[in-house]
Amino acid sequence: MWKKSGVLLLALLILLSLTGCMSRTQKKAIYNKAVPIALQYMKDHFNADVVFSDNYQFLDPMNSEIVLKGHMVGDEAATFSIGINHKTFKVNDVGVSGKLEDQYVKYPDKKNKPSTEDIKK
Repeated sequence: MWKKSGVLLLALLILLSLTGCMSRTQKKAIYNKAVPIALQYMKDHFNADVVFSDNYQFLDPMNSEIVLKGHMVGDEAATFSIGINHKTFKVNDVGVSGKLEDQYVKYPDKKNKPSTEDIKK
């Protein structure tokens, strides 16, 4: 009996440690911090004003990422998802529908734009 209880307890502890134990308050705080970052990213890289759905998910403990989903203002068919590392708050990846893909801005700021010298090489 004790052996079975010990195994079940160990399995439960392992499961809890792998799924991450974040409270709703912690998740909401991360969401609230990630949204402005995602808004700015979509504005800079896709020249798009976007709306986020309440459908977001945490990809823990694999890569400490929150994935936000949404669409362009005025066009619900122009959808996207954006993954943000919730430890560093840097954008990890972005997935967009074809409508948004056509609006991609490769070099949103002039600092990252290659100079004509780089292109000639």
